[in-house]
Amino acid sequence: MKKKRFPLVPIVKAIIGGTLLLVSFWGVDWLQFEESLARISVPWLLFVVAATILTLVLKIMRSFLFLRNFEVEVNFVRVAEAFFLGQAVNILLPSRGGELVRLGYLSADRPLVAPQVTAAIVLEKLLDLIAMSSIAFAVSAYLPTDKSAWVRELLLPLSILAGLLLLALVLWGKRIWGQWREKFAHWPHGWAKQGIQLIDRLVESSIWLRKPKHLVPAIFMTTVIWAMMWSTNLILFQGLDLEISYLAGGLVLILVYIGVLPALMPGNVGPFYFFAQLGVTPFGIPAEDAVAFAVLLHAVVTLTPLVACGILMVLSESVRKLLPSLWKSRPLV
Repeated sequence: MKKKRFPLVPIVKAIIGGTLLLVSFWGVDWLQFEESLARISVPWLLFVVAATILTLVLKIMRSFLFLRNFEVEVNFVRVAEAFFLGQAVNILLPSRGGELVRLGYLSADRPLVAPQVTAAIVLEKLLDLIAMSSIAFAVSAYLPTDKSAWVRELLLPLSILAGLLLLALVLWGKRIWGQWREKFAHWPHGWAKQGIQLIDRLVESSIWLRKPKHLVPAIFMTTVIWAMMWSTNLILFQGLDLEISYLAGGLVLILVYIGVLPALMPGNVGPFYFFAQLGVTPFGIPAEDAVAFAVLLHAVVTLTPLVACGILMVLSESVRKLLPSLWKSRPLV
């Protein structure tokens, strides 16, 4: 009988997440913290929520655009459902399985489109990596020493590699596959032939990347998405009456993204609070104001997609009946 292995990794992750949560509130004056929280007014909080919703809508629109460009006939509502399900998984579970959920939800009834769906998601991540690296470079002077080194030694090289990979796919993807295809075409296995057909379909559907009229909007949407996420932090600064440089908005954005990548705990509460505070403390913000900022930002950016996911899942059938033009797939132009 095999002995059960001790789940060491989840426990270590939970301990680290809990420690970051504890450190975030260590030494905080609770009365001052309450005053800092109370400083935010309902209108300002609604502005922050509106900016978050707009960012989520833009991400869904980008996903929909990429899928249609990759010749995946899908409707907007289904793309939104897949996106919010993925967001919910990433938020609620100590894992980063949200993209796999998106892939499964969008291709469950049509397995043949899985390569195109995967390519669309990978393209999103490549463009996001390049955008994140650009912002990280812009605010690197304010990053902690270890994070600054991480940006220089890992994030920037990865973004350069992502850019080169995207460029190679755009310029030479079809030619490179054509050379490899001849080698695989002689394999007698049935799975090899099916694989060749899938890659053929993927390569053909990727031709749109070579057309500036399609690629430029993709890059523009990614730029707007990251600008909106940066602006969300700036709006919350204004709502809390924090006199702070606009660079802090980018610093918070980068540190939080880096901090929540390991998915240390459900909701990423500890890492989020810790790194959001770390993004504003270099600018002389009091600890209580920094904690209030972190708590409010986390509440908005996590609860908004969770609530949207719940509403969309409950009302999806009603949405399909009330808005058939949204639900019904239309021919690709």
